[in-house]
Amino acid sequence: MKKYLIYSNTGLSSRQIGLTAEYLETLNHEEVEFKIIMCNGVLANCYFNPLHNSIACASCQSRSLHLLKEIGVSSKDIISLKQHEVTCDLPFFNNLQEVLDYEFEGINIGRGVASSVISYYRDYHINSKKYHDVLELEIKKSINVLSNFKELIRTESPDKIGLFNGRFSEIHPLLEYCKSIGLDFVSLESGSVGTYELFENSLPHSIKYRHQSMIELWEKGSELTKKQVAHDWFKKKRNRDDSIEISFTKNQEHNALPLNFKSELNNVLILNSSEDEMKVIEEFATELFDTQNEAIQRIVSEFERNQAVHFYLRIHPNLGKVDNVQMKEIDQFQFPNLTVIGPNDPIDTYALMDACDKSIVFGSTSGIEATYWGKTSILLGKSFYFYLEDTCYKPQSYEELFELIITPDLSPKSQEACLPYGYYFSTYGIKTKYFDYQGLKNSTFKGKRIRKWYPSTVFLAIKYLFQFKKWATAYRAVTGNRWKLRDFFRYKI
Repeated sequence: MKKYLIYSNTGLSSRQIGLTAEYLETLNHEEVEFKIIMCNGVLANCYFNPLHNSIACASCQSRSLHLLKEIGVSSKDIISLKQHEVTCDLPFFNNLQEVLDYEFEGINIGRGVASSVISYYRDYHINSKKYHDVLELEIKKSINVLSNFKELIRTESPDKIGLFNGRFSEIHPLLEYCKSIGLDFVSLESGSVGTYELFENSLPHSIKYRHQSMIELWEKGSELTKKQVAHDWFKKKRNRDDSIEISFTKNQEHNALPLNFKSELNNVLILNSSEDEMKVIEEFATELFDTQNEAIQRIVSEFERNQAVHFYLRIHPNLGKVDNVQMKEIDQFQFPNLTVIGPNDPIDTYALMDACDKSIVFGSTSGIEATYWGKTSILLGKSFYFYLEDTCYKPQSYEELFELIITPDLSPKSQEACLPYGYYFSTYGIKTKYFDYQGLKNSTFKGKRIRKWYPSTVFLAIKYLFQFKKWATAYRAVTGNRWKLRDFFRYKI
């Protein structure tokens, strides 16, 4: 019988804890013996509870324990992390790359640390001068996780490790360690509507893994229905349908264009995206630029004296509530041939896409959508459709890009080539049987609502209050402020 270790630390997310429970219940019906590794308040903090709020820790653990009981997991099969004493001499990090490259005992932990820090602040300009305390907190936490799992893997001898996502500092060292010793792991992540996906020995963010899965799913799909499903996905996206995923355009005014739009010009739409989530994923890096803003400035500057070309920068709506370096740099753009459209501006992205001669994207879905709707699309960065042939122009240099921009009547790529992408994001994943996600308050597992608190929450809250020093330390490191009484009940779930 195969033996798995499942790292469960997602109790504050109704979706993720429900999908973890779903996965464990399926293992119950297979010839798999598994043990659950839980935080039990040992971690200095986590992505879901970055300030180590004790009430949040209690809620997380009680929810997790309740669902494990529903699955039938015995207490003897639940292992708590230990608090290992961590001693290391931290270097001074001058920039993000130095953080990304940081290793401990030959294992990269820097990428996970950088991912967490970037996600906390939506800021990718990371260095020790700005973030010394939180970098130290995240690194020591990562080392603690690594030390725990080195010991657990040695004593339990598992055949496979299960974890959720794998991007953040409290998880990423485990993934890297598994790679280093050749131990199989699986990353669990949500799939299309009502499904979850298992990424074998891979992060869910891998472009190559997604591409292979996309092609396999398309080839297995029914010839009678798969094209229609794909077409429907693109149409739903354009129609602001929230049933498939969050619609970032639903609040935009239909057919609204900028007042200064002149159809006689060579109009080029630039669609940016937030830098933060994929900034640390190696497969998303490109030699052409370090940041999107750097590339945008170079493009617009090249044509600054060409009055026949005008650029429209549509800032991604996901940046609507962000005040970081990326947005501050955009605020400083002063180019006569560039119109900046704010993330909350009601200008219709699809109408702008239709009206412009071509679009330049850095990785957002809008790139392949433009092609689908018969518009010329240029992919300058990386995306999950990067390896789909004939979906976008993919310049390998700025010179090639500039030539594409000035080429009149540049033919769009193939709509047909886009269909595997639409089909994949409509259908990928394993359909849930026991978990029904209906948001924070109404999600259920085996027909029972997943509550915010259970009776054990009170006991655990009292227990974790004795770890107040850890709470105060994390709070000070992440916020730069001292803990105050009014922060007692401040946490998200």
